[in-house]
Amino acid sequence: MSPVSVTHTARRLRGVAAVAVAGVALFALRDRIPDPDAVWASIQGVNLGWLAVAVLAEALSMRLFAALLRRLLRSGGVRLTTPRSMAVTYARNAVSSSLPAGPVLSVAFTIRELGRLGASTSLSAATLALSAVYSTTTFALLGLVALLGGDATRMPALIALAAAATAVFALVRLRRRRHDPHRRDPHRRDPHRRDPHRRRACRILSAGDAIRPTGRDRLVLVVLALANWLLDVACLAAVCAAAGVGLGPHTVLLGYVAGKIAATVAFIPGGLGVTELGMAATFVGAGTTGTMAAAVVALYRLISYWAVLAVGWIAWLLLRDAVRARLAAAGRWLLGVAGCGDDKTGMRPAR
Repeated sequence: MSPVSVTHTARRLRGVAAVAVAGVALFALRDRIPDPDAVWASIQGVNLGWLAVAVLAEALSMRLFAALLRRLLRSGGVRLTTPRSMAVTYARNAVSSSLPAGPVLSVAFTIRELGRLGASTSLSAATLALSAVYSTTTFALLGLVALLGGDATRMPALIALAAAATAVFALVRLRRRRHDPHRRDPHRRDPHRRDPHRRRACRILSAGDAIRPTGRDRLVLVVLALANWLLDVACLAAVCAAAGVGLGPHTVLLGYVAGKIAATVAFIPGGLGVTELGMAATFVGAGTTGTMAAAVVALYRLISYWAVLAVGWIAWLLLRDAVRARLAAAGRWLLGVAGCGDDKTGMRPAR
């Protein structure tokens, strides 16, 4: 099977999986579809103090995500200021979560921006690869805690883990047999021609050549990646508290993981629709009314997706040289106008 066929097949499978996830969620919510007026009334009655805590938690989560980028770049010998790392982080998140083929465009955008700051292409690629590795690994850890912590999800999770371990073991054995030097296959493809998956794996493995983190750096990177996820979960928990929804920590974490997994499976920018359905179905299954579940999910997505998206596109604009030049010119013009106004009043600058 050619790489193009594999890509098309993967996209079809992701589409089928997204439809399946949405179907399961809609089935769980079939008798509890909320009334929009009731949802709006619930949103209007939220506790503003807890809502402020949710906004702060999300802002800190993004700050730690930017700190992860800075730490990796510093391990490669490039120092990045906090404001610039925040701007690049928000902007690349906006590109990734709102455009078709967003993740690919986000990688190209980030490599270009880091290159302007002095990072080589190999260092930028290694930074993005290792950032994804740390984020994915820590999220997988959270997912295991969520799935193994509940009675209803523990056995299916163990079965899935056993199946995944078996599949990995079989693939490793198969690959070893295919690359056995004593086996001669006349139809075997030229070993110098690498498939895209192998090239991707080689790029990740070669990241260690561009970035050489110390043991302390690795520990800090794990803490930053894990804290980034936990603060995002804290945002969701604070929204629940603001809406007066009494969900336990495990249920909040399970709903969060369900929404993120649904967004990952679906081939939709930002996971729009499937994330909301995954979270709402989890909360409804835990006993929350459809109205309150919809209010919680709407508020959480307003903070963690739409607000972050708006800030990201503003950051994207501010990273453009032309925009910054026009803003600087406008600032100088305003200062000039203010100075002229002072002169007309007869005020003189202090000597």
